[in-house]
Amino acid sequence: MPYFLNLFTPETWAAFQEHGAEVSGFRYRQRRVARERIKPGDIFLCYLVRLSRWCGALEIESNAFEDDTPIFDDPDPFIVRFRVKPIVCLAPEVAIPIFEPEVWRNLSETRNSELGSTSWTGYFRSSLRELADEDGEFLLSALKKQACEKHEFPFSDRDR
Repeated sequence: MPYFLNLFTPETWAAFQEHGAEVSGFRYRQRRVARERIKPGDIFLCYLVRLSRWCGALEIESNAFEDDTPIFDDPDPFIVRFRVKPIVCLAPEVAIPIFEPEVWRNLSETRNSELGSTSWTGYFRSSLRELADEDGEFLLSALKKQACEKHEFPFSDRDR
């Protein structure tokens, strides 16, 4: 099953949930990738930028469509959309930091870098990047586990 990166800010993650957690959106410039590569049954793995945390997993339930009804902002820049079904939606304080040693060691983009380095950040600059199957499976499993355990990860000064 293909896994794709879905980036959120803390604000867009909150807006997504406030609007029922049923529609995820992307910028118009991403429409070609959205239409050609993403299919129902694929999984979005959700990452909180600025907090560097994995916050959710969404099953894609539709093909891409365009809609400018405000969800994330008004006017809303995220008009290329998918209907989704949440598998896991974590609050920011229980979202899994990428710097957790188990996560860092298991992701193909970070495991060969020193813990805490910034060499991996280029990979996480754009939504709809396909993740390696092993990374997707690991993250989905970790997110499901965290949804049950709800281990809290205190915010750092930088996070606040």
